This record gives sequence, structure tokens and C-alpha cells, in this order.
Amino acid sequence: MRKWIILAFLAIASAPAAAQTIKAQGPRGKTVQPTYRPAQPFNSTARDTTPFNCEQYRRHPHPAMVGFCEDMERHTLQHEARMQGRPGASSSVVDLPPLGSPDAKQRGMACIAGQAFRRIDNGWEQIHARDGGWQRCRGG
Repeated sequence: MRKWIILAFLAIASAPAAAQTIKAQGPRGKTVQPTYRPAQPFNSTARDTTPFNCEQYRRHPHPAMVGFCEDMERHTLQHEARMQGRPGASSSVVDLPPLGSPDAKQRGMACIAGQAFRRIDNGWEQIHARDGGWQRCRGG
């Protein structure tokens, strides 16, 4: 009986030691450190060059609401571009036909993702606005 008690005690005493020796499976040998990639700064013109969607204020009771929204949008885009060292957007927004339309082929100008482009011999070039920066547009 004494022999069984000693064996039971040894089994119970060795259980925590056995649990502590379990190791997680992982890469063996030389460990590869992930490369550091800094987060890209936020770009509000990445999807659309008119991110504030000022068209929604066309039916607003106050007549100056559209102008206020467009001024805020212009200042925000220009400030963001200046802070990040990118070329700024124009303060004006023009209406152009979308890329691939017959009107765009006839004019030689198109609106691609909110940016105005002009047709050249080997592709398209971005149009620069008179007031500085690249020309923003609607329609593409």
C-alpha cells in the first residue's frame, strides 16, 4: 500500500513539471524579423477629389452653404497636400466627360477619378489649373 501511495505522489508531483516543458511550435534556426513599413499618411483625395460632397448642400435653406463647403474642402485639400509634400489640388472644379465617352474622345479631355486629363500622342497627361495645382473635375 505504501508503494502505491509513493507512486501516486510522484505522479502528481511530476505533472506540473511535465506541463511546464511544453513549447510552442515555431520557426527553427534563424528567426526572420518582419520588415518595418511606416504607415502611409492619410490621403483624402485617394478615392475622390471632392471628398466633402458639397453637392448635397444645393437644396440647403441657407444660400451660402455650398460656397462655405467648397471653401472648406479646398482649404483642407491644399493644407493636407502642403503638409505631406504632395502637389496641391486646384481651388476650382470643372465639369468634364468621363474617360471612354464619345464626348471625351472628341474633346481630347476627360475626367478620371476626379482629375482632369488631356489626350497626348502616347497617352494622357494631367491638366494643371491656372490658379496652381492639378485641376479637379466632376463627371468621371
